[in-house]
Amino acid sequence: MPALPEQDFEDRLCQVFRETGDSFVPDTPLLAMVGAARGRRRHRRRLALGSAAAVLAVSGVTAVVLPNALYTDSVGPAASVAPTPADSRPSDAGIPEEAHLVSAVAERLPAGLRIVRSNGSTFGATLAPFGSANAQLTLEDGRGPSLLTLDITNTTGWGPAHSCAGYDIEGVTCVQTAEDDGTKVAVTQWTGADPGPAPHRYSEVQVDAPDGTRVTATSFNSATHAGDSTRPDPLLTVDRLRTLATDPGWRTFKAMLRPAVTPKDPPERAQQPDLLPAGLQVVSSTGPGGPMQRTMLAAGDRMVELTVVEEQAEPSVEAWFADAPAQPDGTRVRSVTGRPVPNAQGATETIVDVLGRDGHRVRVTAVNPAGAGSPDAGRPPLLTLEQLTAIATCPGWTVPHPK
Repeated sequence: MPALPEQDFEDRLCQVFRETGDSFVPDTPLLAMVGAARGRRRHRRRLALGSAAAVLAVSGVTAVVLPNALYTDSVGPAASVAPTPADSRPSDAGIPEEAHLVSAVAERLPAGLRIVRSNGSTFGATLAPFGSANAQLTLEDGRGPSLLTLDITNTTGWGPAHSCAGYDIEGVTCVQTAEDDGTKVAVTQWTGADPGPAPHRYSEVQVDAPDGTRVTATSFNSATHAGDSTRPDPLLTVDRLRTLATDPGWRTFKAMLRPAVTPKDPPERAQQPDLLPAGLQVVSSTGPGGPMQRTMLAAGDRMVELTVVEEQAEPSVEAWFADAPAQPDGTRVRSVTGRPVPNAQGATETIVDVLGRDGHRVRVTAVNPAGAGSPDAGRPPLLTLEQLTAIATCPGWTVPHPK
């Protein structure tokens, strides 16, 4: 497991933002949590001097649908709340059901858990392949919310796996073992660096298979990566995380990923925040340009997660768009509005997929991540089909930075 001394945290954080483009390889949870702990200590020191400090923790991805063919035996189904979106009808050139990593994780959860928030990566034959996929689910068992993350990475060509840090870190234990078939399993636990009755904790199991499949399952005792602790211990035990991370079904998802690489810095691009409706605040953003942009937007208590993916379409993708009616300029558009995310207990998505005459493709996804127990569960995302279409058809648009 990669980890860093505190003095290197800011440099590493900047590097992580630069690397979120092509492969979107997830960073270790310890990075965010150590940074947040460091920020809280600085905050308390500045308060003692009569000044104020603020710490911003950034995370976010998109969520999407799992065809029955990708389901496998699970740990046990989570309690389900059927969403009732206002409009789940696709357009005349609709987007068919796709594979949501969130849905697959939810299917494998122990029974009786509520999913109160979720987001994650999408898979499909017509989607641009990336090197890594992830899902984040905030779970509730009646004892406080707990974040669960699952990351799948195609590490083909990376060489031997080294999951544990090569030096001691305060509060961190990591034990790596090898299975008979060459699979390496690393179990990491962090007891936190903050003093007080409720320190931050997380448990993580990382599995590296000989075929290059890396699966990392992490459970926190907080509702977000770096938020305040909400329960004494993470919701899922190490044994549960190990069962989840070793599920053979993840190899099906890995097969749809290309080998992960570190991308080059994306080019600077013009921002056009006027395409976002008034009243939406940019909470976090992955940065300008690149083949994938992600941002989290808020309007009061409601959230929407926006993902923009660009690529030069392959012939198979162009054939997929052939059924969509052509606009006067030759552009073809496929879309779906307010579609439920299976097993997410309330999350919905609206998607606009645009193919230009020159083969340039832009896919924009807005997700309402609210789950069971939320008044927003089952409602369409805050961004409408018309607003997403304006973003997808605007040359050079990029996600605005947080203010």
